[in-house]
Amino acid sequence: MEWLHDWHSLAPGQFQEHFYQIEQAACIFHLIKVISGADSMIIGEPQVAGQVKHAWHSAREMETLSSKLDRMFQNAFAGAKRVRSQTGIGRDPVTLPFATLRLAHQIFGSLDDLSTLLIGAGEMIEDCAVHFRESGIKKLAIANRNPDRARELASIHDAQGHSLDELPTLLSSHDLVVACTASPTAIVTRAMMEQALRKRRHRPVFALDLSVPRNIDESLEKLEDVYLYTIDDLHAIIEGNQKKRKQALQQAIAIIESEVVSFERWLRLQNSGETLKALRQRAHDEREKLLDQARAQLASGRDPEDVLQRLSHRLVNRLLHGPSIRLRQAAESADEALLEAARYYFLDEQG
Repeated sequence: MEWLHDWHSLAPGQFQEHFYQIEQAACIFHLIKVISGADSMIIGEPQVAGQVKHAWHSAREMETLSSKLDRMFQNAFAGAKRVRSQTGIGRDPVTLPFATLRLAHQIFGSLDDLSTLLIGAGEMIEDCAVHFRESGIKKLAIANRNPDRARELASIHDAQGHSLDELPTLLSSHDLVVACTASPTAIVTRAMMEQALRKRRHRPVFALDLSVPRNIDESLEKLEDVYLYTIDDLHAIIEGNQKKRKQALQQAIAIIESEVVSFERWLRLQNSGETLKALRQRAHDEREKLLDQARAQLASGRDPEDVLQRLSHRLVNRLLHGPSIRLRQAAESADEALLEAARYYFLDEQG
């Protein structure tokens, strides 16, 4: 926080109220919740996972990750994968674009060759364009009252831009039609669709009206080869799916807690390993110092037996000096736990 304020030349603590801090096990718990989508406003949404992975890769490339932090992220990704594979937290779509794709998949099967027409150029149509492209839909067209706006949006999503005047022709060559405009009247009429179906030789059309008031003539639902859904239909599907995801959230929390326990166990092993490594290094350093002194004494003609006795005596004293002081302090303060630990670790059964 200090670095952030300093970097932006801000007064110390200026944005303190906008920060919060979590420590120890809460960190890994929070990280897995975020990556798995269990912490998202829309439970189970996967977008954050990609953002976290990008941040992790960037940090590794810049060599700003410690081994423990790196391991924490790897554990978090593995835990999030378990959550998504072993629960239904991300299974049922709870956003309009994803619910649309799920329905389209039920009607057409594979979406790879699905021709899609988006009518409008507002935020909802933009969201659909993004998600449809990400899902693998290759043939995408956008029609709008303002053809320049349609072409502008189409250029962003590698699509074709058209005016609404071209709708009668466009309908016959598209399998999925999504409409969302501010028009107070129907843009896609029954006559248009009947003409399009004849050209399509009655291949089915999935029509989705996300507009209020409706932009697709409601009488289209009576046509045999048209699957017409409205925004109300999708909301009913989404509400049911949200309930399923909330139920799956309890399973997800149990998995996350088990992953936290696993990481904490690894962390304790790492910490104990570092302590043991430091202890061994200290003993090795003391040994080397005393060996150098012993070699010098032997070279000067001292009695070898006397040199060896002094070496062993001084090595024992050096290694036990610090522990001896701390054990005396523990005895004076009646720290039985520390004394018992010392007996357990340093004395054999006969001690």
